[in-house]
Amino acid sequence: MLRTLIIDDDEIVIFLQRKIVTKCELDSDPYVFKNAGKALDFLENDSDSETDYLIMLDINMPMMNGWEFLENLKFVSNNERFFVVMVTSSIDRKDKRIAAEDPHVVDFIEKPVSARHCNKLKGISKLSAYFEES
Repeated sequence: MLRTLIIDDDEIVIFLQRKIVTKCELDSDPYVFKNAGKALDFLENDSDSETDYLIMLDINMPMMNGWEFLENLKFVSNNERFFVVMVTSSIDRKDKRIAAEDPHVVDFIEKPVSARHCNKLKGISKLSAYFEES
């Protein structure tokens, strides 16, 4: 099973991402966190150890940014079950290069997230098995 976490500090972005994630059938009820530290705490302490997680992560957030979240994610037990999609307004090529070097990152999406992006995610080799018709 694959569940989705949306981590972003912008209410409008959260609203739109939740709608598109639900409409595209990535997850019928995604978890939402405005604070990356709280999302990390959830993954460490409250997540289901039998469930894998697609994490839609914003880079630019207060308190803990997306890069700090990724660095800390390495210390969460069983972290191989986390798949991160960087969702950002950044168009900096350096950000894309850094993201590509992280083993948890499966994609880099420039905001806003669209149905096309969600369908692309379903085709990524690390994620496609979760969306195959049974």
